[in-house]
Amino acid sequence: MNQHCIPSLPSKQTGAVLVVSLLMLVIMTLIGVTSMRTTILQEKMSGNTRDTMLAFQAAETVLLDGESFVENDLNALAVAFDGTRAGLYPADTNPNPFLAATWADDASRIYSGLYAGVTTQPRYIVEILKALDNPANDLNAGDSYDEIASLGTRYAFRVTARGTGGTDNAQSIIQSNYIRAF
Repeated sequence: MNQHCIPSLPSKQTGAVLVVSLLMLVIMTLIGVTSMRTTILQEKMSGNTRDTMLAFQAAETVLLDGESFVENDLNALAVAFDGTRAGLYPADTNPNPFLAATWADDASRIYSGLYAGVTTQPRYIVEILKALDNPANDLNAGDSYDEIASLGTRYAFRVTARGTGGTDNAQSIIQSNYIRAF
């Protein structure tokens, strides 16, 4: 006699595979969303860092431009710092570098070149601080300036530079003291 074996079919399915699959899908979705959020945050942070560094580099560049202006283009102190030339401030005027008005066209000097990648071209201001009669006793100058005594009276200047990044939200303001003999 030939008997055929017929496997018995379960009478009721529980759907455990479907539940496990849905749980795995939810977990994978949560991992994906979390990693996307982290990636977006890191991208924003790196963009802001780039913007800040671009602003700082622009400020450094225009600071050197301002020092070059003091060294090479400044001839007559009385005429230059009489209040008629934009960006040149007489002693004790103390312009506020954190006010937007200080960096307006009629109050500051623009970078002599073209700085690429920034929203607003970098600008600088120059303040004459004072004449240095005895640099050895002055905190603005050290002994290294004694050797230029034969060149004339030394004057201390403060050059303040402002650079922006790819947006005007990133700003960098830096200063240097510069001494020149006239």
